[in-house]
Amino acid sequence: MPRNDVYEEAHAAGTAPAMAFHSGFVATPVVPAVAEPQNLAVEAVMTLATGREESIQLATLEALPECPVPPEAARATFPDAAGPRVAVCMAAYDPPAELLHRQLDSIREQTHGNWICLISDESSDPAALERLNAEVKGDPRFVISHNERHLGFYGNFERALSMVPEEADFVALCDQDDRWNARKIERLLSRIGDAMLVYSDARLITPGGELVSPSYWINRRNNYTNYGSLLMANSVTGAASLFRRELLDDALPLPPRHYKGFHDHWLAVVALSLGRIAYVDEPLYDYVQHDTAVIGHAESNRKPKSAGIYLRERLGKGGRDPRTAYYFNWQQQRLTSEVVRLRCWDRMSRPKRRTLKRVLRADTRLSGLAWLLGRRARRLWGHDETLDRELLYAYALGRRRAVSAWTFGRRRPSRLLPSDQSVPVPDGG
Repeated sequence: MPRNDVYEEAHAAGTAPAMAFHSGFVATPVVPAVAEPQNLAVEAVMTLATGREESIQLATLEALPECPVPPEAARATFPDAAGPRVAVCMAAYDPPAELLHRQLDSIREQTHGNWICLISDESSDPAALERLNAEVKGDPRFVISHNERHLGFYGNFERALSMVPEEADFVALCDQDDRWNARKIERLLSRIGDAMLVYSDARLITPGGELVSPSYWINRRNNYTNYGSLLMANSVTGAASLFRRELLDDALPLPPRHYKGFHDHWLAVVALSLGRIAYVDEPLYDYVQHDTAVIGHAESNRKPKSAGIYLRERLGKGGRDPRTAYYFNWQQQRLTSEVVRLRCWDRMSRPKRRTLKRVLRADTRLSGLAWLLGRRARRLWGHDETLDRELLYAYALGRRRAVSAWTFGRRRPSRLLPSDQSVPVPDGG
């Protein structure tokens, strides 16, 4: 995909044209920064062959302030303790009382003492919020910011990250219902070296504390070095990680969540784009598996049995529209990759640029589609870290080309490709 100079100039200047187009038919709206929420009209402006200019209103977008910093963040002050300053960011939403108590105690028990814990609570019910406030009352290391607006886990973690003070050296992510090893922060700090981010293994346990697995990596191979594989599928669980404070300068605000965007995946991609990731091969926290979790270990690490079964599960289960693979799964990947290019390109190594370029060109060049299919051969020698995500994307791009070719000049789609090229209703997955 060629560089879009208009888009980049607008992005750098903080201003924006009504619409900037990339090669192909996908349009990327550029929304300017705003101080207060407001509605913005998105228009496509076209110059016809006759020289006449036509405009079409495509949509109305709600522009929100970019990652506003909650006022409670001003209360975040580090204790007078030795060692690097670590800001622990927790996203809370109706936290289970017993699991929350256990998690907060495990943070207090850290052998590394120079930390603060920033908790962004989103619209928890009054009883849950009262319990949360009671748990940390009298401990100035904890700062709670309550938000009435429902953000979802993605937006809530973004809000928690926005609270990190400038004087922090490192940032750690924290779930509300896990349990940390007492040496978790200490061990991660000792192993980060010159890496941008470090993460560890985890034990899987039940809410009652029973061991499910002594390691997170039971279904697929871990990956923290292969850039293409990390772009396709995340291996870095947020609650297992610790990263440098300066990573937030490039990571915030988080990219728009078009479909299935995850904050920890984004942070890992930015970290590997700009440097390297380190791994500690020992479980430093207990990852609690329960029914109310947003996404658990089993769901995020499902290993495909075969190509056919994989596609049927991804596209046929629950009546899922096959267009979803292109318009939602692939477009989220493309959007994430484009934001990486805009923010990190000049500081990326040449091999990583080449990989990113292949992803961005896959929609318009057959070489990109061939690259995706070629990557699937990595499974033959044990590299199954992406859980066949390349196959899903290759299907999405191949089907889009087939529908485009078959319906060109025709009024109706064929029976073999019954869905047209219009954008389907998302399935919520």
